[in-house]
Amino acid sequence: MAPEGWVPVERRWLGLDRGTLRPAAVVLAVAVLMIFVVPAVDRAVPAGRPVVPGEVLALDGGVGFAPATGWDVVDGVRLGDPTRSGDYPSTASVVADAVSFGVTTAKFAGSPQQLLTQVEGLQERTGAGRGPQVVGDPRPVRTAAGQDGVMTETRSATTTGLIAAFVIDGTGVEVVVSGPRDAGTGRAADVTTMVESIAPLGESR
Repeated sequence: MAPEGWVPVERRWLGLDRGTLRPAAVVLAVAVLMIFVVPAVDRAVPAGRPVVPGEVLALDGGVGFAPATGWDVVDGVRLGDPTRSGDYPSTASVVADAVSFGVTTAKFAGSPQQLLTQVEGLQERTGAGRGPQVVGDPRPVRTAAGQDGVMTETRSATTTGLIAAFVIDGTGVEVVVSGPRDAGTGRAADVTTMVESIAPLGESR
């Protein structure tokens, strides 16, 4: 009898389950975007659309979050205003004071810890030590809607941030936050509130 969690050899790639690599790779791509591209764009061009009080950004997979007032929406669709296809995108991001907060979703059959572990592994393989590195051990996090996840801190020579992972009704949800190391804690409360606001669309607030 195979042990619990055992993955057949034909489904493995570099020791990872092929079935979960795609969502983790999507999350990693968004992480790279949020960590390197969005801050650069934020410094180079005018800020995006200001957040409307009470606004919820909706994502594919039936998940949403409430961005903090005072931030600007760089990427994302407001709940109730889907794309022409009637769907919502898999990414959304907001920025404030050079701090970026991005959320991405993809189908995922594992646990939040498994999602976080795979993203960390892919980041280590592709970053080759040049990008943000995970510091400290993962710790549990719970949203206001009762969704349990895990989060960990990241750090590079110039940035500090975090990665949080949730799995909600078969949808993997990854949060990537990044900002300059000298930014202080001025936006920490907003980040905490936005993480806690993540919920199924019917419960987002």
